[in-house]
Amino acid sequence: MAEHLHREFADNPGDPLQALWDVSLAVWPGEFLSIVGPSGCGKSTLLRILGGLLRPTQGQVRFQGQPLDGPRREIGFVFQKVNLMPWRTVLRNITLPLEVQGVDRREATARARHLIELVGLHGFDHHYPRQLSGGMQQRVVLARALIHEPTLLLLDEPFGALDAMTRERMNLELLRIWSLRRQTAVLVTHSIAEAVFLADRVLVMTPRPGRIAATVAVPLPRPRSLEMMGEEEFGLLTQQVRRAIEGDWLPGPPHVR
Repeated sequence: MAEHLHREFADNPGDPLQALWDVSLAVWPGEFLSIVGPSGCGKSTLLRILGGLLRPTQGQVRFQGQPLDGPRREIGFVFQKVNLMPWRTVLRNITLPLEVQGVDRREATARARHLIELVGLHGFDHHYPRQLSGGMQQRVVLARALIHEPTLLLLDEPFGALDAMTRERMNLELLRIWSLRRQTAVLVTHSIAEAVFLADRVLVMTPRPGRIAATVAVPLPRPRSLEMMGEEEFGLLTQQVRRAIEGDWLPGPPHVR
């Protein structure tokens, strides 16, 4: 839960850049929440604050009932940049977080092999990142984020660099894995269709300074299929989100440039 978050960056002395302005939100256990908004509205900043990677200028985040003051093992991250170690195999990239925690190598390997099967990379244990496609690399990143069994998974444009068809396949894979594990998930994306297809709710943010302008519930049944994207209800939901993004925003605080 986030309460009255503000975040500013001191680009120039006396002229701070306001990235977030009075953002409050709750994420329910097991929920898949998407966040959309125009470029530069503070979506990624908000996600980093929710994960303890960045401190708000004002306000507070509570995780499992306690104030969040830094990264937690129970929070996993998946970013757009794959950031894999090129000299480590798929298996050893996935086990890296457990190695850092001092987990026994045999246990770490067993957990990694299970995740390799889960994300659809059977037979690629000993391949290196350069030998994988972009979608396969993102599967490795997802497995690495899941290796320590987080209760909250934060995803920042994880498929933004992929082509349209691969992105659709990865959305289906993400939903399949999420449905098996039911971790709470928060996704930042620029794609309205992706946000609606994946989520239970979509939060729409205003232009900078980012605030929550609207919440759109997504009552589409699960499991979901790509065919749903051609249905009238899906189209109406994406239109609702688009209208919220294009709405008439209230002006920000006077000192915001």
